Amino acid sequence: MKVLFVCLGNICRSPMAEVIFQNLVTKGGRKGFVVKSAGTHANVGSDMMDRARIALAECGEKLPKKPHQGMQFTHEMNTEYDHVIDLRNFRDPWGYGMEIYIDVCKELQQYCIKLYDEICKTL
Repeated sequence: MKVLFVCLGNICRSPMAEVIFQNLVTKGGRKGFVVKSAGTHANVGSDMMDRARIALAECGEKLPKKPHQGMQFTHEMNTEYDHVIDLRNFRDPWGYGMEIYIDVCKELQQYCIKLYDEICKTL
């Protein structure tokens, strides 16, 4: 099962969702999942914003050991992944303070739990 989260720059929302969803997969003991993120106008190779990383930690998420590397979304990804999730409808925290990053992280946690449960029902 391949899941791709997409936002604009691939440095805030989508990498946060990638971490959250991967943590759900790991906690659930699921095998065979590939979880990635990309941006429609990605900062290719860039790590996620420090505030995004701090928000994840504040919200209780386990952070990956490797730094994130921004990836450009391509149309081919629509067929390469089983689920392509457009997160551009979530508030973009870029340029705002920690409170907004934490709010968005909590919103993404709720969304990812529902998505994870829906996907697992189909397996």
